[in-house]
Parts: sequence; structure tokens; C-alpha cells
Amino acid sequence: MDCPVHDDWLEAEFAVDTRLRLQVSRRLHCCRSAFQKIEVVDTPRFGRVLLLDDVINVTEQDEAVYHEMLCHVPMQAHADAQRMLVVGGGDGGIIREAVRYPGLRRAVLAEIDAEVIAASRSWLPGVSAGLDDPRVEICTTDASAYVHGHPDTFDIIVIDATDPIGAGQRLYTPEFYRDCRRCLRANGILTAQSESPFFDTELVTHIYTLARKWFPLVRMYTACMPSYVSGVWSFMWCAKSPAQSHLPCRTVPAGLHYYSHEIHRAAFALPPSIKRQFGF
Repeated sequence: MDCPVHDDWLEAEFAVDTRLRLQVSRRLHCCRSAFQKIEVVDTPRFGRVLLLDDVINVTEQDEAVYHEMLCHVPMQAHADAQRMLVVGGGDGGIIREAVRYPGLRRAVLAEIDAEVIAASRSWLPGVSAGLDDPRVEICTTDASAYVHGHPDTFDIIVIDATDPIGAGQRLYTPEFYRDCRRCLRANGILTAQSESPFFDTELVTHIYTLARKWFPLVRMYTACMPSYVSGVWSFMWCAKSPAQSHLPCRTVPAGLHYYSHEIHRAAFALPPSIKRQFGF
């Protein structure tokens, strides 16, 4: 899904016949790292927008939906999560949500591209605010190599991966999911963004096939993301133990924008068509 900036409009192509256009008021930042093109623009409707290789990754308007649902769903389902690994997520949004929990002792950000972290620090301070928490360890490394080298280490793994192009391809392999399972401690939980169930059916099927090979319990949940393909986004929930519940069992941190226990429970209710399409 390409999002080239033409004149004063950003055009996100969801499919050959479907596009989202956002008016651009200012172009704030553009560089090319060793891995990808990184751009930040300002828009009247969605605020500042971070694009990686011309794909919308973060907008100030709706980022809280994405980051809260990826982070709080596993943190709320795990009774005593003390160690979290974030794969990708260089904008810092998942980390910002994780450090809301005083019981969290360690949060590792494994992001291959230091330039993404730098751009978010400079242009998206509200998203990257948690990166300076003393419990956070930032590792600019290949996350697939990191999980391979850290068995039985984390209670929660959150995969905030880009699309499977370039360096992101390593995060869509059977070996990566095998290593993620080994990386989790007993009763560990993994969540991942799992694309649009309406526009990316082949990729969604691939992601869930990978996870089902290594995890005894795999579920899908969804949230409303206006800036993402189709406006409905799916997330994958995997448990290392088949006895691990996906339901919330902790107090919700104060000050959230989207997540609540009611939203958590409702997010796992899938339409019959999606259940049939992806085998739930």
C-alpha cells in the first residue's frame, strides 16, 4: 500500500481501486536510513503522520487506538507481567503504554532502525514520551536475532512490525514465531498487528498460519483505525499455555483514550464472515 505525497495531498492506496487522501499542510522531515525512507508530515485532520517507505504507520489522531490495543490487551490478560519485549515499534507508542504499569520491571525495544526512533523523538514527542523511562532498554538490532538469543525471558512480546517488505520480511517466518514462543516465559502472551481482514486476506492467513504452528491458543481481535486500510484493523493474540485466558484481570491505568475492559471483551467478538475466512 503506497502513500506517495503529491503536491499538498498524501494518497494512501489501499487497493488498485481504493485510496485514502489526506491533505498535507507541512512536510516536516524526510530522510532515508539504511533500511527505509522515513517521512513526517503535518495534516489538518490526522495531525502529524509518520510514514515508512511511503506507508502510513502512525498518526497523532488515532495512534492511541493502535498502541493501547496492542499493549493493554496482553498486559491486562497477564496477572503479573514484569518483562516485556517490543519488536519494532520504534515510534515508542507501545513502550509509552507499557510503562504505565508500576509492576513492569523491564521493557526492551528491539528496533532495527535507529532513525525511526530519532524521528519520533523529534517530531512525535507525545508518542515517544516513554522511551526515557529508566526501565526501558533500547536495542537497535534485528529483532529476529534478538528473540533467538533470549529464551525464557519475557512475559509479554508485542510485535509492532511493518509490512513484510525489506527488513520486515524476517518477522514473517516460521523460525521467528518458533523463537518468540521460546522467548516467552511460562504463561507468556504474544500480540501482533495482523493487518486488514478485508484488504489483506492472504497476508492475514499467512500470519495466523505461522502462529498456529507454534502456539496452542491463537485468537483474533479488532479495533477501529481510521487511517489504516479499511478502517478496521486486526490484532493477533497468542498464548504459550492453552490455559491462559484472554480476558482482563487487572486494574486499567488512568488516562487512556480507547482501551477499557468493555472494549477488550468486545474486541474478541468477530463477525461470522471473518470467523469463516480465517478459521475461528
